Amino acid sequence: MSPLRDRAIGRWPSLLPMLGVGPEYLTGRHTACPMCQRGKDRFRFDDKEGRGTWICSQCGAGDGFELVMRVNGWDFHTAAVRIEEVIGAAPAVPVRQEMGTDEVRRRLNDLWRSSRKVEQGDPVWRYLVNRVGVVDVPPSIRTCLSAHYPAPKPAKLPAMVSMVMDPDGNPVTIHRTFLTEDGHKAHVAKPRMFMPGKIAPGSAVRLMRHEKILGIAEGIETAFAASKLFDMPVWAALNATMLANWIAPREVETVVIFGDNDTSFTGQEAAYALAKKLTNEGFGVEVEIPKTLGHDWNNVLIDERKAA
Repeated sequence: MSPLRDRAIGRWPSLLPMLGVGPEYLTGRHTACPMCQRGKDRFRFDDKEGRGTWICSQCGAGDGFELVMRVNGWDFHTAAVRIEEVIGAAPAVPVRQEMGTDEVRRRLNDLWRSSRKVEQGDPVWRYLVNRVGVVDVPPSIRTCLSAHYPAPKPAKLPAMVSMVMDPDGNPVTIHRTFLTEDGHKAHVAKPRMFMPGKIAPGSAVRLMRHEKILGIAEGIETAFAASKLFDMPVWAALNATMLANWIAPREVETVVIFGDNDTSFTGQEAAYALAKKLTNEGFGVEVEIPKTLGHDWNNVLIDERKAA
């Protein structure tokens, strides 16, 4: 009989719920972590090569065996015994092959070439005007009128496509926000998605030119809103994990971190983790958090626009 680890390949999505790991952690999307029980998007189950692999910005990375051991507090022997007890009831599924570097690059190039400059009246222009009142859209953001939305319900939808760049200014991937024709977020399970491919630590969407002072926020809309409210250039790190690990340009002297005031405290934690890192690196740092719990800076701007 082949070793247990080999027999478990392709079975982890059904094995793990039998072993104490809830299916809500196994969607392939960023979620809270089943090990440290913190955050809302620090953990992702990617199941590379069918080995049950995962990564958490706090706990590190590992495979299905490691996940079972750490969630339950088991040693390897105990985990192996428990897995052997249930492996026969876990069907094997075909192992998804990792997309090669050339294919990832081709898909990124195809999407960017199929997009165009944002024009007045198109879905992205309407979306940004509705959300943040933006009229002058930077070249890092473009409109794709027919972007592919993947399974389980494939569709062709308008999308805001945003170029994500590494700390050296090299494009690394594209972030998509799927929209309706009239400029609202699309009614799909996951309206915001990255394209496939690795994202270098410290990456962000570079929305504006800067000099010695630069702001950084999580979302694109939040960054635009903070820029309006504080009259300064702001970039978007796209999520809390990327915010906490963002790398500031060398020419910047002061960074203003625009954190979200999350009820889970994820946004605040990420903002202050970045503040600590940047302070240790010698930058001047300020942290701005909205006063209202559950709000980000886009919520603040929307409230101000309604009150005007």
